[in-house]
Amino acid sequence: MVVKKFNYVKFISVIVGLVAILTIIIVGIVSLIKHVNYTKTYDYKLENIGYNESEIKIIKNKLKDEYIDKIISQKYNSELPKLLEEKYFIFDNMDKYIEYKSEHDDTSYTEVVSIINCEANIDWLDEEKQTDTSKNELMLVNRIYGLSKDYEPDDIIDIPSQYAYSGKKISESIMENIIELISAGKEAGYTFVVSDGYRSYSEQEEMYNSYVKSYGQSEADEIVARPGHSEYQTGLSFDLMPYNKVFEDSKLSEEYLWLKDNAYKYGFIFRYEEGKENLTGFRASTWRLRYVGESASTLIYNENITFEEYYAYFVK
Repeated sequence: MVVKKFNYVKFISVIVGLVAILTIIIVGIVSLIKHVNYTKTYDYKLENIGYNESEIKIIKNKLKDEYIDKIISQKYNSELPKLLEEKYFIFDNMDKYIEYKSEHDDTSYTEVVSIINCEANIDWLDEEKQTDTSKNELMLVNRIYGLSKDYEPDDIIDIPSQYAYSGKKISESIMENIIELISAGKEAGYTFVVSDGYRSYSEQEEMYNSYVKSYGQSEADEIVARPGHSEYQTGLSFDLMPYNKVFEDSKLSEEYLWLKDNAYKYGFIFRYEEGKENLTGFRASTWRLRYVGESASTLIYNENITFEEYYAYFVK
C-alpha cells in the first residue's frame, strides 16, 4: 500500500482561498451594513434630494433635526442653503423667504430675511393684529400690531417740568431711565428735553384725522400712525430733543451723535431710523426714542437692527 504524501501546498492554497472568500463575504456584509446605515443618515437623504456636500454641511450645521426632517420631505431648493447662512433666519418663515426671493430676485438674502421677519411685505391695511401687551416693555406696536381703544397704562404720570415741555406724560416705569439719560447728557454738555410723550387712543385719533384732512390719507399714513397703532399709547415712546436748538441737519449735530452713542445704555433705542423705513413702515424720526430695556437696547444697538427685527427673532 502506497501512502500518499500530504500536499501542504494544496492545503495552504485551499485555506487561502477559503480565507479570501470569507474575507470577501465579510467585507460585503460590512459594506452592506454601512450602506444600509448610510441610507438612514441625513447626508444620504439630503444628497438623494439633490443637495451637494457643501450645502448639506450648511443644513446640518444650521438646523435642528426636526427641521432637517421637514427639509427631507420637500423638493430640493437652491435658495435654502443661502438663506440658512443669514444670521436672523427663522425656519418657520422659510417658505415665505423662498417665495419672496423668487418674486424679487434682485433683493439680497439679508434683505429678504429682514423684510419677511418684519412682515414688511404685508400691506398693513390688509392684516391688522392685536399687540401682545403681556410682553410689557417689549410689546410691538406698529402698522400691523395695534392696541385697543381701551388700552391705557395704569402708571402714566406727568413728566417734571425740568425734564420736559409742559403737559408731557410718560409711563412711570421708565421715568428714572429718562432722568438718568438726560443727566448724563447734561454732564457731557448737552441739554435734552422730552418734547412728546404718552398719547391716548383718542388723542392719536384726533391727530391722525387732522393729518388726513391736511395731507390726504396716503401721505398721512407715512407720517403719523393710525389710532391704536402709535407707540406713544404704550407710554414707552417719546421724543427727546436738544433744548431750544434748531439744526440745519440734526443728524450731524453733536447732540444727536452723543445720544446715538449713549441712549442704549439706559434701555432706549432710536425707533425710526433713516434707511430702515421699508422695515418700520414710517418715515425716519431723528429724536424718537423707545424704551425696551438695557439687554434688548444693547443688542439692537450692536447689531444695528430695527425693533421689528429684534421682536421677530428674540421675542415673538
